[in-house]
Amino acid sequence: MNLRRNIVAAAVTLPVVLGSLIATTAPASAYASDNCLDSSLCVVFDFNSDLEGASAHFERDNVSNLAGYTFDEYSGDAGYGQPVKNNAASLDNVSPNSYVSIYFNSGYGGSCDSVPPSKLVFRLHNTYNNDASFKFTHDTRCYQF
Repeated sequence: MNLRRNIVAAAVTLPVVLGSLIATTAPASAYASDNCLDSSLCVVFDFNSDLEGASAHFERDNVSNLAGYTFDEYSGDAGYGQPVKNNAASLDNVSPNSYVSIYFNSGYGGSCDSVPPSKLVFRLHNTYNNDASFKFTHDTRCYQF
């Protein structure tokens, strides 16, 4: 009887404990990194035109919503600590073999810019200060740099 009560108590308590752990877990990365350790897939967003101001580096993964990411908090450059979403003016596609496409809307929708491998863009066209998502792909319906 005692064993049965302990099992029932554990079955009721375990989901509550696990739920509280999940609810308090910090986001994976609220701040984009300050460098590209692996440049095979890397894009650098800059706060100002001409690759100026604070920067935000993203490696390997597509980002369907840039909300929550900020420009380099420690640089002291214009825009540091500001949100990346709807604040990027220029971009460096560090990736040697992959295009990167930047989208006006979250979820890879709306107007977009597509940047070839190893290309610097001193002023984004369709997504200038209106960038909400990006992915490492060549989207032919985007403005082509």
